[in-house]
Amino acid sequence: MSTTPKRNFTAKTARPTIDTSALYGMDEVTVPDARLPAPAAEPTPPAAPAAAPAPEDAGLEWVQFSTYLRRNTYLRLKQAEYWEPGFVVRQQIEQVVSELLDKLETANRSLPDEHLRKLLQKNKKLRS
Repeated sequence: MSTTPKRNFTAKTARPTIDTSALYGMDEVTVPDARLPAPAAEPTPPAAPAAAPAPEDAGLEWVQFSTYLRRNTYLRLKQAEYWEPGFVVRQQIEQVVSELLDKLETANRSLPDEHLRKLLQKNKKLRS
């Protein structure tokens, strides 16, 4: 009975690359293209410590949030995204939800200190 030697598949496997043109609404994602040569390194002065975001920028970064939609609503969103130039689902949903929250008085009412403290400790999306 002969045994065949184990084959090493990892040595021959190339790393997959992501085609960023297929990622709608993900314009902040940058993936270096392995096919392009790396830019020449230029000496740069030491960077200053990262400053905290300016108060006017606080809260403006995108946070991933998921919810449920009816199937026909989701299909209509995809149709609009395909046919309407410049239609980005994420931006449209942000606009509609913001308009709704602007109409609600309680949406701008601060949470009680104890509840806010617990929320900030447990919810990673609210940490900066």
